[in-house]
Amino acid sequence: MHGFGKFAVRDGVILVTTIMAWIFLAGFSAGDSLFAYFIGASLGLAGGICAWFAHEWGHVLAGKLVGAKLRVPDRLTSVYLFGFDVKQNSKFQFVIMALGGFAATALAFSFAYFVLPSALMATKVLLGLILLEITVTGLLEIPGFLVGIFAYSRMPSVDVLGEERLS
Repeated sequence: MHGFGKFAVRDGVILVTTIMAWIFLAGFSAGDSLFAYFIGASLGLAGGICAWFAHEWGHVLAGKLVGAKLRVPDRLTSVYLFGFDVKQNSKFQFVIMALGGFAATALAFSFAYFVLPSALMATKVLLGLILLEITVTGLLEIPGFLVGIFAYSRMPSVDVLGEERLS
């Protein structure tokens, strides 16, 4: 398996496992016991990991939609799903790729806030982690996005992956 396929399998397994755990265990995160806190924190953390991967997949899928050349990590343990080189892609591809991640995070937050039961500790932890993701994204990605809009040709390519290959 090459390219993003191995990451799709990895993240699919994490997502399905998290969904199954929520279905069978989320009810136990209601209440005020240590067990409820443990289940809530565990499920919320698993959901937060899924929200992070959704953000990354949002970038990847949007980039692929507009034909961007993305670098694939060599290690399956990478928390970053792709690399983006400004020299190999256009400003338009950059903007769409960036917006894909932001849109995925907005969808994850909306799902957690409007669909999941708000009384569950698991939901509260998940919402807290997604809000943390939004904050970190705001601090780290939004400035780069704005520079990309106004000064794309002067943007440096940042290698967060180490060794990688194009896909």
